[in-house]
Amino acid sequence: MKALFLALIFVLAAANVRSQTAGNVVVRTAMSPTAGAVIGQPIRLLVDVLFRDRMPWPPRVAIGDVAGAQVFRFETQGVTMRDSINGENYVGQRFEFAVYPRRGGTLVVPGAIVTLLDANGDPASSVVGEPTHTEIAIPPGVDASQPVVATDSLTLEEQWSPDPNGLFKAGDALVRTITRSASDIPSLAMRDLAFSAPAGVRVYTDPPVSNDTAERGQVVGHRIDRATYVFETAGQFALPDVTQPWWQLSSGTLQRAIGEGHAVAVAAAPAFAKRWVWNRRALRSPTIWIESAGAIAGMVLLIVAVLRALRWARAVRTERHQRWMRSEVKAFRDLSDACRGADARLIYRAFTVWRDRLPVSARVPAMQLSSELFDTLFVGVAGPWSEPQSQALLMTLRRFREDTLQQTSTSVPSALPPLNPPAIVR
Repeated sequence: MKALFLALIFVLAAANVRSQTAGNVVVRTAMSPTAGAVIGQPIRLLVDVLFRDRMPWPPRVAIGDVAGAQVFRFETQGVTMRDSINGENYVGQRFEFAVYPRRGGTLVVPGAIVTLLDANGDPASSVVGEPTHTEIAIPPGVDASQPVVATDSLTLEEQWSPDPNGLFKAGDALVRTITRSASDIPSLAMRDLAFSAPAGVRVYTDPPVSNDTAERGQVVGHRIDRATYVFETAGQFALPDVTQPWWQLSSGTLQRAIGEGHAVAVAAAPAFAKRWVWNRRALRSPTIWIESAGAIAGMVLLIVAVLRALRWARAVRTERHQRWMRSEVKAFRDLSDACRGADARLIYRAFTVWRDRLPVSARVPAMQLSSELFDTLFVGVAGPWSEPQSQALLMTLRRFREDTLQQTSTSVPSALPPLNPPAIVR
């Protein structure tokens, strides 16, 4: 009975592992979990590259585009391993990827692309592993049309500035900051929050800020979303909730993290304070009454006109400055400044901000161009980052940006945006 049980385990393990042999090199690919995964759940993809007797140089491993899924690599480096195959000794490395399915049905991951290096670290040849597949389920109640988060832990924190219980008047602004954190989920896998506002209030959203961390294979995604509400008129305004639905893997239940809205009272803008000074002669003379009333009325009209002109000019400057700060042009300028040095973390932060301001169709290709920078920070196999690498990356991204902008628009992007942007939500 024990021998039968061990044989059954061996058969099941072999069914979950795909291998490809080329000469003295074996490429094995396995998924975990192999069954029962749901949409949005992180799936571990393990790629073992084994060499018979000795490994001349650690190989490079990449996964091609996966239809209906996102693929990330978070391991700091390949894990060295040894094995015996058909009585022969093999040594190599294991590489781990995280696959996030974005739709239900059969998920097919193409074979890993392995670049073999010689003893000097130069490319010598390549091997392609076997493709793997698994079935992805959509749990009941889950909206698959939006990015789904499936994890064991997700938190949502909310901050307001200033205090929404304070005194507000027409023209004032209120800033709302939402911070989400999830285990085993990168910030790019989180959905965009829907910030809306009632009539009489305008809402402006900033580009999201990603601040993911990876330590010993444990990934924690952090995403910060910020919205600014501007009150155009006086009244009572109910700012609505924002919701992040997520599927809890441990309990198999649909959860909702909610950032609660707030009711805000807004008073009318203060009118010009009029101060009347009279004496007995003024009270007895109708002429002084008429002259004083005319002078005061003219002064009031002049001050009101000046205040309106100043408010309008200030609103124009503020709106233009905000649009400029949120523009792709500004983000790429910051990225160019960061590439003058060799601080890989500073360059990566600037790159993520610029990437999030590109058209959606250009974000994944742009991410692929930063693979060397990504390997330096999170994989650790590319060695220290240098200024020549920064300049080379900048030139590559500049050419990509020029090609992308030519494909998406025939107009030259302006450094200053229009006064009334179409992205404003009422």
